[in-house]
Amino acid sequence: MNRAVQAVVLLLFGGMLGRLGLSDTFLRYVKPSLLPWLMLTSVLLLLLGVTALIDVVRANGSSTADGAGEAAMDSDPTSAHDHGDHEHSGPRIAWLLLLPVMAVFAIAPPALGAFAAQRTPAVVTPPASAAPPLPAGDPVPVALNDFAARAVWDAGRTLVNRNVTMTGFVTPTSGGWDLTRLTLTCCAADAIPTRIKPLGVKSLPADTWVTVVGHWVPGGGLNSESAIPWLQVTSLAQVKQPTNPYE
Repeated sequence: MNRAVQAVVLLLFGGMLGRLGLSDTFLRYVKPSLLPWLMLTSVLLLLLGVTALIDVVRANGSSTADGAGEAAMDSDPTSAHDHGDHEHSGPRIAWLLLLPVMAVFAIAPPALGAFAAQRTPAVVTPPASAAPPLPAGDPVPVALNDFAARAVWDAGRTLVNRNVTMTGFVTPTSGGWDLTRLTLTCCAADAIPTRIKPLGVKSLPADTWVTVVGHWVPGGGLNSESAIPWLQVTSLAQVKQPTNPYE
């Protein structure tokens, strides 16, 4: 891969990151807090690409000026000129670097969903301190990982006699389906699913996004990171995928 192609690759990568950051698409891959670093990386890659391209143009100008002298040396049988130094080709596998760029520009891969959740164990992380009471409201909007932590590590103390509403996607199971949401530590590569077992509802297709209203009922396990708490559903509505599909 010569210098000109390297410059183009840098420009493409920088443009790809910039395109992701200037839209909501980046939320499929990283946390919102990483947007400034994403844009900074885009700017740096674009600057490096432009600089490399300028160097290539300057080098081509110099080689044109020296062309006559090199031709004379090549015509002299007593002179030995090694052209090996002009070979800058690298391994062809380097072209594979362009695949993620083309994928994002062409199809923009979707956020992780049921396929990933079925292949990654659900985790309910123990809270650092006791959960505070839920705010006023009926129903109260809560995140899945918050509901799960309250149900599993606080025995549902703050959930008793409270109606909650949550939004997630359908992950099929052998006994029906789980309401699921993925939590990111940094990016989609480290996504961890939180799963809740909805009771009293029919099966739905995988990756269907729904908003449910219901109340906690005992079941699914306590004081275990692998527990899947239960929710008695009173109403359910299909919705569009949120702009930020992760928690």
